[in-house]
Amino acid sequence: MTLTCRRTLLVAALLGLIAPHASSQGYPAKPITLVVPYPAGAAVDNVGRALALELGKHLGQPVVVENVGGASGTIGAAKVRRSTADGHTLMIGTVNELVVAPTVMKSGYTVADFTPIAKVSSNSTVLVAHPSFPANSVDELVDLARRSKEPLLMGATGAAVMQTVGGMLFAEAAGIKVTNVVYKGGAPMVTDLLAGQVKIGTVALNSVLPHIRDGKLKALGLISKRRDPTAPEIPTVNEGKAVKGVEADLWTGLVGPVGLPAPTVARLSAAMRETLANPKYREAQFKAGSIAAEPEGASAFGSYLAAEQTRLAPVLANVKPE
Repeated sequence: MTLTCRRTLLVAALLGLIAPHASSQGYPAKPITLVVPYPAGAAVDNVGRALALELGKHLGQPVVVENVGGASGTIGAAKVRRSTADGHTLMIGTVNELVVAPTVMKSGYTVADFTPIAKVSSNSTVLVAHPSFPANSVDELVDLARRSKEPLLMGATGAAVMQTVGGMLFAEAAGIKVTNVVYKGGAPMVTDLLAGQVKIGTVALNSVLPHIRDGKLKALGLISKRRDPTAPEIPTVNEGKAVKGVEADLWTGLVGPVGLPAPTVARLSAAMRETLANPKYREAQFKAGSIAAEPEGASAFGSYLAAEQTRLAPVLANVKPE
């Protein structure tokens, strides 16, 4: 072998070693779009906007939030699924469009069509009412509904979201009839709740906690088996006499389209760990009503998604979209 050939092979080998590192260092090459699959002002939108600011600092490029609401989050999820798998289009996903909607709505995709990056936060579903609603507790609400000849009108943040499923599970456990008034997200439903256009509803706690504390809305109970650390004064629906064992806990996570390059996932995962380990970020999220996830890697979030699918499959089997 000639000296020239040896040099050529050596250069090729070095380039092969350098290439993965270079691609990792080159990402992101432009601003990143963070799709929020719900309207502006919804609970997940608030989480997404806070996350976008932090990720922008760690990644050196702006992270721009794009709200793509509708169809219980599936429109935004489908857009991300179709996007180029280069890490420049991501989604702040939730249990709703990643686990609930694919089963209930037959959305045409599954959680396997996305690349898990990191769990972001957890939150509770709350059964909340306008101050004029005559019941002040879950047991009073159940008694009122049982005596009524008409089904109870209940605001719902989507046709196939965990908050709505939680309301259905609550009604089933209580033995009462409800009719869901379905909105295209939490924000428009909360607007009508505040105005008294709808008297009760199920919604993410962090989207209404300020209104509850200001007395503009009243919490009847968390649809959970545990109290929420961000609002320990609010009881769960299971603490009354009428209902037991109902749960509709929520979470958010960062995902991209399937096939994201490993170096890109590693870069994003590192940025997420730095963000989630930041005490100021965690404190701000806690004050806003969300519990920031522990800083773990992409594989841990992938395992969590698989476990959630297994946990919720029996619950969702008989849920029908309205």
